[in-house]
Amino acid sequence: MKLYGFGSNGSGQLGIGHVEDTSLPQLCQVTSHQEWPSSIKTIETGGNHTLVLLESGQLYVAGFTRDGRAGLDPSTELITKFSEVPSSIFGGSKVKLCLALWEASVIVTDKDEIYTFGVGSKGELGMGTEVKGGTCRLGKFWPLDEHIMDLSSSMAHTVVILSNGDVYGWGNGRKGQLGAPAEIVWEPRKVQNLHFRVVQAVCGKDFSYLVGEPKHGQHAILGSDKWNIQSHAPTSNPEWTQVAASWGSIFTLNSSGNLHAWGRNDHGQLGPDKRPVGFARIAAGSEHAIALTDSGTIATWGWGEHGNCGPDMDSQGDVKGWNEIPANRFGESCNIVGIAAGCATTFVWTEELNNDGPD
Repeated sequence: MKLYGFGSNGSGQLGIGHVEDTSLPQLCQVTSHQEWPSSIKTIETGGNHTLVLLESGQLYVAGFTRDGRAGLDPSTELITKFSEVPSSIFGGSKVKLCLALWEASVIVTDKDEIYTFGVGSKGELGMGTEVKGGTCRLGKFWPLDEHIMDLSSSMAHTVVILSNGDVYGWGNGRKGQLGAPAEIVWEPRKVQNLHFRVVQAVCGKDFSYLVGEPKHGQHAILGSDKWNIQSHAPTSNPEWTQVAASWGSIFTLNSSGNLHAWGRNDHGQLGPDKRPVGFARIAAGSEHAIALTDSGTIATWGWGEHGNCGPDMDSQGDVKGWNEIPANRFGESCNIVGIAAGCATTFVWTEELNNDGPD
């Protein structure tokens, strides 16, 4: 498995060995390994740091870490190659889920223990008004017989989905993105008045988007209606297969490979109205989005000033149609198996094709 990154890299957050932006896919580097020790499960991106979670439960980080946002020694400022986060930081457990906020990170272990790291001036660490920095372990705030199924974050707030469909959140909720009352939520608080079982969430800067089972199409948007994020939403979202959110936009992919998007579009974040191909997967960054097309190529659109949509953009740094990047830009004889997008960063990971013929 190989990982490629392009876009903003002033703090080494692409993990490509230096701190220069790049508009062309560059191979990400891993300290102490020639290759990743297991398959990549997910990639989460913060303001200037990136977390890579492997299927093995190992966690890697690149970028700015001086403020302890990845639980590492604060004397380490920049990590330009992906480095493993010692499991001793979270009790020797494997990591099940992870998140990267603007200046913080959230880790959920395979024992359903929640750790938060970094800066929490608006409640990002979930430990109360007196804890605004450091490494924290949250106490269990949910029923004993339930488990954490999903979590999502944006710049400064986090939501957690339980196995029974309940939703909890903490952090900056002053726009109502964590429910009522609209305020900074310093410790985990249950979101009330949800009338369906939530199975997944994605977060924008000032909102949280919650969805139920695809067959029912139920969904809810908590928070501000800036960019018409609530007023332009469809009445239901049936047969969704994936949802994503940028700071001001929502994207939902359905079982037919069709993408529906609404919200902020001043940089072309919603993509073109007519799309010549279907999509297999989508990912949304701060103000750009990417997709793996049915034909195996990568499509990018939105704010691309740092090269995160590739080298082609208009004079304002925007891609208001889309760029299509062929699969061979990520190596010959490979399949693209995963995509991720962050704060002006884009990541693509591949697996080598098995060209062995029959014996």
